[in-house]
Amino acid sequence: MTALNRRQVLGLGALLYAPTAVLADGAQEPLLLSAASDGDERHWVVGLRLRDTGAETAFKQQLPARAHHIAINAAHGFYLVVARRPGTWLLLGDLATGTLFAEIRVPADRHLFGHGVFTAAGERLYTTESAFDDLSGDSGRIAEWRVSGSGSAARLERLREFPSYGVGPHELLLHPDGATLVVANGGIRTHPARDRENLNIDTMQPSLVYIDLRSGALLEQHYMPAEFHQSGIRHLDINGAGLVALAMQFEGEPFADVPLLATHRRGEDLRLLRASAELQPQMKQYVGALRYDSGGRYFAASCPRGNLITFWDAAAGTLLHTTRARDGCGVCAVQDGFVFSTGTGRVAHIDLTANRVTELATDAALNVFWYNHMSALT
Repeated sequence: MTALNRRQVLGLGALLYAPTAVLADGAQEPLLLSAASDGDERHWVVGLRLRDTGAETAFKQQLPARAHHIAINAAHGFYLVVARRPGTWLLLGDLATGTLFAEIRVPADRHLFGHGVFTAAGERLYTTESAFDDLSGDSGRIAEWRVSGSGSAARLERLREFPSYGVGPHELLLHPDGATLVVANGGIRTHPARDRENLNIDTMQPSLVYIDLRSGALLEQHYMPAEFHQSGIRHLDINGAGLVALAMQFEGEPFADVPLLATHRRGEDLRLLRASAELQPQMKQYVGALRYDSGGRYFAASCPRGNLITFWDAAAGTLLHTTRARDGCGVCAVQDGFVFSTGTGRVAHIDLTANRVTELATDAALNVFWYNHMSALT
């Protein structure tokens, strides 16, 4: 790990609490959820209970196919497994037991992009989808679902859909105002008949959009600059002040010099972020996931193709720190730092103030390889 200077350490110290323990004193043990697979090509959703001594398996449930993101509805006591693009299924699981209890299919002319988000009170769910038979227009859709019941009695009812105002919507988040959706239109056109083939690389137009939850109306749209139109916006996070962090995956020439991260505040232009001339190429033109820390100033951005996790000051727009992690992608914030997972089966805790990575032992029988995202119930 590269070292933080004294000013950066002091700045982080107020937000990342425990320099000598994985959990701060008195902290509740988070439940971490992620999709995973094993050596027999079986697919799973796994719950890990984070403890000072490691990561204990809370549950492991088999899935019909590979999943992408796990969304948590703490208010109603269940979690949602979202199929990987271009999948068509959602699975509900009980947070108390981990048991999967319901499968829901999207309409026959829609496919999912792997992400969903609940409103703060958990009474609505929004998913990103594609009206894939539209091969020329803005085929992105946002579907709204009503949530009822709780635990294993929870149910989803599809209510309506509205445009994402782009193509290939991927991650979406709820703005802190509670009335606005923030959506990453990746810009890539897909069709289930072509599996995961990207159909429009030369004409991509990725954008960040803000949508009124009540009406479905477009409030703001911000496109990537024309010279970076192949930088597909895939993943997002947003802090309590409404500052959005964006992660891109570049679909153009492999040696092009392109920004892979940005921040945005409503009413302003996108602010593109770059690492140093030495480090930027090591990111391999691909950011897999990003999450803010618990204080909302710093974020972690994983680069699995570059075997690298980077840490940024969102307010300043500057790179603070890096750590090496082979195929490291999933990342989530916990009270005292970040936890990350890798495609090699690692789970580790990062304490930036102590400049230390702590390996979190998992059950030997777990034997899985982690996928893109990790979610935390703290």
